[in-house]
Amino acid sequence: MDQSHLEAFIAVCQTLNFTTAAKHLHISQSAVTARIRALEQNVGKRLFDRDNRTVSLTRSGVAFLPYAERMLQLIEESKISLSEQYREHIVMSGPGAVWHYRYLNRILEFRNKHPHVAVKFLSYIDPGYMIRDLLLDGTVSLAIKVDPPNHPSISKRLLFEDEIILVSANEAFECSEVDFSAQTYCHIDWGNPFTEWFVSLVEPGFIPALQTDHSSTMLTMLLNQSVFGFLPRSIADPFLQSNKLYQIPLSVELPILKGYACYLTENREQSHVRLALELLGVDANSS
Repeated sequence: MDQSHLEAFIAVCQTLNFTTAAKHLHISQSAVTARIRALEQNVGKRLFDRDNRTVSLTRSGVAFLPYAERMLQLIEESKISLSEQYREHIVMSGPGAVWHYRYLNRILEFRNKHPHVAVKFLSYIDPGYMIRDLLLDGTVSLAIKVDPPNHPSISKRLLFEDEIILVSANEAFECSEVDFSAQTYCHIDWGNPFTEWFVSLVEPGFIPALQTDHSSTMLTMLLNQSVFGFLPRSIADPFLQSNKLYQIPLSVELPILKGYACYLTENREQSHVRLALELLGVDANSS
């Protein structure tokens, strides 16, 4: 399947406009149309419904999109694999907060120790997709996952445990019962068991006034004294020690997140998996 056809398909998916997609790809609109037509002939399905005003994905187009994304990713990874510039390459995925606050220094140290190993780490990927597809088809060597699924083909190694605590930059913050419906509460879903634990604290159907999925944005708002909210202790600790943040006591037991390194069991002895485990500080020889 032609790479240019896949790129045109994804560009149209992102813009829902053939003219805009053409500008993005630096080709003519007629070229985009021709590539989409060729792709539709290749897969045997119409991928877009389009008229003079609107473009929308058909059911077949929706179903084909994740496969197109995977095929392009595999093409890019194959280029790295075939490159003679590096002896080995590893691709890792996981939450952005984990890379930034827990493993960033290790990544830089690893690069200095292994100059002939190319390292790529991904963060903005849906965790379910990361396990279901990227890990299983070999695009990713190792994935860091909180609450990973049990899968017969995947091995997992415990990396860390992290308590989730409620914090504020306001030292005088006092309350007998925290009001999570307050306009100053900002929510991040840190994944299970935090998700289930938090649901047990609020009313059914609760919707927070403010919510984000980006830990750095959350931290910035916390330090600006704009909000209060939950953070993993590993992120909060430096700011607790410098009195820039303060822990808000709760009368319930706090949830503990567990992070796991996940990889294909059949690849356990492969160098890219062993190198990825080394980067994370895990002994590849231990069980």
